[in-house]
Amino acid sequence: MPRSRFSAVLYLFLVFASGILVGVVSYRLYMTKTVNANSPQTMAEFRKRYLSEMRVKVKVNDAQVAAVVGLLDDAKKKFDDLHAQETPLHDKIQADLIESIRAQLTDQQKVAYDAWRIEREKAKARADAAKK
Repeated sequence: MPRSRFSAVLYLFLVFASGILVGVVSYRLYMTKTVNANSPQTMAEFRKRYLSEMRVKVKVNDAQVAAVVGLLDDAKKKFDDLHAQETPLHDKIQADLIESIRAQLTDQQKVAYDAWRIEREKAKARADAAKK
């Protein structure tokens, strides 16, 4: 009888220990796949890290850093201009989609659809405000 009691305790311990081990490994795997603490959060942090790494790894001098800063500023302006050009096109496609969907709906459904869209836009605005 004592031997079977010892076996039961041993098996119970092994089950709990393996559960803890699997939990720890899963948590570590999840955290390494989803959280990247090294990534810059703002454009200023990205620029600072980018220039720092260029100084260390590429060994650029101050004149070259100044030139790279100018190039980064120029590229940012071009991206901003591109975004400004794309925004009206995006808005037109979105408006066309909404009108096409509304054309498929009955009058009652249109009212519900419009209310639902307003609700979604408010939720998106809240989420955007929370990010800033």
